[in-house]
Formats: sequence, structure tokens, C-alpha cells
Amino acid sequence: MVRRVALLLVLGGLLLFPTHSRIVRAAASPLQGAWQVTDGRAGLYIFAGTHYGMMAAATDRPDITDLSKATREELLALYGPMLGNAGSYEIEGDLVTIHPVVAKFPVVMKGGAYEVYEFKIDGNTLTLTQRRNVRGPVQNGGTTRLMRVE
Repeated sequence: MVRRVALLLVLGGLLLFPTHSRIVRAAASPLQGAWQVTDGRAGLYIFAGTHYGMMAAATDRPDITDLSKATREELLALYGPMLGNAGSYEIEGDLVTIHPVVAKFPVVMKGGAYEVYEFKIDGNTLTLTQRRNVRGPVQNGGTTRLMRVE
């Protein structure tokens, strides 16, 4: 099911039209490609021409076969440690700004929402650190490390 959701997020993101004129095209984007999360979670980030998809989840989530019988605590343990969003992106210097159009959390995909990450590529390793979002600067922004897989 997680694979199906990830595929739908990625495909949905790839079919969207660009929403900003300053978006970097594929040939100019150092982020273009598929990146696997390497920080202990299962995950894949895909950056295409003007769109991206991000999906990551903890690997120790419970294996619930019948969601209709799951308790509140089981559902929180299943869906809480997940990240999922897709939309358009643009690059300016060492910053990538994402504009989600679909996301796990509705507030992330509200009109005008965005997140800015500082990125560094060292060989086949990508490091993303969140710096700000629509609400302002992010203190001690989380860092995600990824490895290029395509």
C-alpha cells in the first residue's frame, strides 16, 4: 500500500503544470533524479523537470492488516512517522523551494504554502536542511540525507 501511495504521489506530481515562472528546468537542476533516504527510514525523493515527490516512513511501524479494527494508538503508530508530499519546485543558489499541491498534512498543501531547504550535493549524497516555510524561519531545521539511485 505504501508503494502504491508513493507511486500515486510521484505520478500526480509529474502531471501537474508549472505554477511559477522561475522554476528551474530539468537540464539545469542538480537535484534531478531519484534519491533514497539513508537516515534509517524507508523513503524515496524524486525530482523531475519542475516537479518532485517525497515519501518516507519509519521502518518499525506496526503491521496492521485490518484498519477498521485498529485502535487510535495503532493508527498513530502507523501513520504518524510518515512524510508524503508532491508538487513543483524551484532552485535559487543552494536553496530549493517546494510548493506542495498534495501532502499528508492539509496545512502543507494550502494555497501559497511552501518550504525552503538548503541543499548540498557531495558526489552521490544529497543533504537537505529545512530553513523556512510560509510561517517564517525554521529554527534547528531537520536534516535529511539521501543517496542518488538514478
